[in-house]
Amino acid sequence: MKVVKKVLAALPLLALLLALPAGAGASTLSSGSGSFTATGEVISVHQADGNTIVTATEAQTLTGVLSGTRVASGITIFHPDGTFAAHDSGTFTGTIDGRTGSITISGASSGTGNTGTGQIVGDRGTGGLAGLHLQGPFQPRIINATDADGTISIQFHFDS
Repeated sequence: MKVVKKVLAALPLLALLLALPAGAGASTLSSGSGSFTATGEVISVHQADGNTIVTATEAQTLTGVLSGTRVASGITIFHPDGTFAAHDSGTFTGTIDGRTGSITISGASSGTGNTGTGQIVGDRGTGGLAGLHLQGPFQPRIINATDADGTISIQFHFDS
């Protein structure tokens, strides 16, 4: 009975939330695609349970929907079965949708051999990129021990 009373008490708040216009506080959702090239610098390599764990920094050049550079740090774990998993976070400085500034972009990917798939998310922008939120898939390709490239597709919006 207490649960029913709590649900009934919350109904006016729910009705108020449903009455808000969709997208309040955010601009229209936009999308775009592009590519990147990356050069890394290995900080450390160690072995654990048959896995090779590489910590590195990287500098990326992005073209297309994101035009600029991103400096990031992260780890990649290479498993004995030929698969890998990677996570990184860094600062993108450049232009999107005609606005210039910086934004934190984090990514996670996995794959087999030298190709993979992943997701990026971005927020905490400054300058013209303040209020920017982005997310989308990317497809990395490992070229050699320190270089990679790939494609990205993102959806993004700015807070109003």
